[in-house]
Amino acid sequence: MTAPARPTVERLWTVRRAPFLVAVLSLMTFIAFEAFAVTTVLPVAMADLDGVRWYSLAYAGTITAALVGMIIAGPRVDRHGPRRLLVVGGTLFVLGVALSTLAPDAPTFILGRLIQGLGGGMDSVVLYVLIARHVPERLRARMFGLLTVAWLLPSIVGPVAAGGLADLTSWRTVFGMVFVGATASLLGLLAVTGRDEQRPGASPRTGDRRIVATLAAAAALVALHVGASLEVAWARVMIGVALLVLVISASRVLPSGTLRLRGRPQRLIALRALLGAAVTGTNVYLTLNLQTARGLSPTAAGVVIAIGALGWALGAWFQGWYPTDRGAHVRLVRVAAVLVAVGPATVLAYALELVPLAAVVVASIVMGTGMGMGSPRISSATLELVNDDEHGRYSSALQSGESMAMSALLAVLASVLTVSSTSALGFPVVYGLCLAAAVSAIAIARAA
Repeated sequence: MTAPARPTVERLWTVRRAPFLVAVLSLMTFIAFEAFAVTTVLPVAMADLDGVRWYSLAYAGTITAALVGMIIAGPRVDRHGPRRLLVVGGTLFVLGVALSTLAPDAPTFILGRLIQGLGGGMDSVVLYVLIARHVPERLRARMFGLLTVAWLLPSIVGPVAAGGLADLTSWRTVFGMVFVGATASLLGLLAVTGRDEQRPGASPRTGDRRIVATLAAAAALVALHVGASLEVAWARVMIGVALLVLVISASRVLPSGTLRLRGRPQRLIALRALLGAAVTGTNVYLTLNLQTARGLSPTAAGVVIAIGALGWALGAWFQGWYPTDRGAHVRLVRVAAVLVAVGPATVLAYALELVPLAAVVVASIVMGTGMGMGSPRISSATLELVNDDEHGRYSSALQSGESMAMSALLAVLASVLTVSSTSALGFPVVYGLCLAAAVSAIAIARAA
């Protein structure tokens, strides 16, 4: 009797697809490396360029510009094909990195960060479209798993490697490496994708209205960071007006009811935004505090951030083995919100000299574990609650809401440090606000 044939498993890596996969993964790796490395070297760069007061804008400006890039690219990639957007977005990214590398002063450095953010936001959309066109649907889950690895490895290695390079050479070396690597990856990706067909899309009117609102939100976010660096009187006026414009714009960019927490998907969008803001604010100003107030080297500060990234990987791995029903989503999200709050709470205690640095290291792992558990479950739960034809809209809202919340909180924190520059309470107030965001997230998670 003939033995039954063994089922064949289609391989993702084939001779034909390998060049495309390598190009996509390498471009994503260099984008991710820059995103994580800058957390370590930014304090050094801004001090070298005499622009410490612009620290928050230098960091959050890229996030803000990426938000605009994502919204611009979304409705246009279907109408014009991904290649044109890849050329535009990729060129903007590498030119922005080059400008930051060679910047003679802080304003030029920040301009480069804004340009690269715009291009990186476009590329984040284009890469997903290219994967959809070049990788069969049955293999895409594996491909997106590889993309996660492309982000995970730089999150662990990037901060430490960047800190070491800054100690041994210069912060410019870090940006120079990203420029060379991203340029080579972009050229390789353009070579292997050829000319993708242009596929006409739906009417752009709704997308264009969202772009207008997004541009207004981006302008408000930039105004927030500029206002945070001004004298107190002017800062209050600019920050107040910018916050008002941001709230109005966000109400048009995000699904109706999000800001009022009406509807389960809307609450999940707000939950992800608050968790992302709390973690980002804690990490960004922990790095600044460790280097400026505690005298740690960029390498040592990078180790703390990298250890937190290990927690993120642990949380993502753990939630992958957990059931995928709605009840499991809710339970994991509630636990994740509590774990995230451990981070800013412990860093606040450290700023008040109540706990040692070792406690901060442990708390960074716990906080990262919370985000690793919560972020994918929030996304899954949100998409399960909405119709199939709303998946794109709510996926965009999850990302754009998080970007706006992170950037807005960073601006507020920068303003706090500017006002309290002569007081020892500056960093404790900063971490207290991050903790308040995390506690608010816990309350929303309980209602999700």
